[in-house]
Amino acid sequence: MRLFTGVFPPDAVVRELTAALAPVRAAHPGLRWVAPGRLHVTLRFHGDDAEPGGQLDALAGLPAPTVRLAGCGHFSGVLWIGVEGPLEPLAAAAGTPLDTWRPHLTVARARGRRTRWPHVEFTGREWTVGEVALVRSDPATGYEVLDRVPLSTSNAPD
Repeated sequence: MRLFTGVFPPDAVVRELTAALAPVRAAHPGLRWVAPGRLHVTLRFHGDDAEPGGQLDALAGLPAPTVRLAGCGHFSGVLWIGVEGPLEPLAAAAGTPLDTWRPHLTVARARGRRTRWPHVEFTGREWTVGEVALVRSDPATGYEVLDRVPLSTSNAPD
C-alpha cells in the first residue's frame, strides 16, 4: 500500500492558490497540473508497500504551526510552491531526515524531459496546521485518508 503522512491546506488557501495559478496553467498546458483536492505537503513518504499502523503516533499533540505558501521552484520533474513556517518539527516527528527534505506543495508535473518551467510569483495567506493525515495513494482511485491526528492549538495565534 502506498502511504504518506501529509498536511492538506484549508479550502480557502487552495482556492487562493488555484486562482493565482490559473494564468500560469493557461500559459503552460503541457504540464500535468495537480487537482486542487490533491494539493498537500508531504511530511513523509512511507513507501509503496507500507501498511498503516502507528505512523501518526509521534505527531499527536505537537504544536500546530502557522505557515504560508510562498515562492516556487522545480526539481525531479515537478513544479512546486514553497512553504514558509516551522514544519520541520512535524516532518522530524514523522521520521523524515531533514537534511534532504524541503517543505513544498507539488502543483504540476512535466510530461517530457525538456520542460520550460514557469516562475510563479505567489505569497499566500497564513494558516494554522490543525491536523496531520495518513493517506493511501492509488493512481487509479486517488487519495484516501486512513487516519488523522490533531495538533495542539493551545499556543496557536488567534
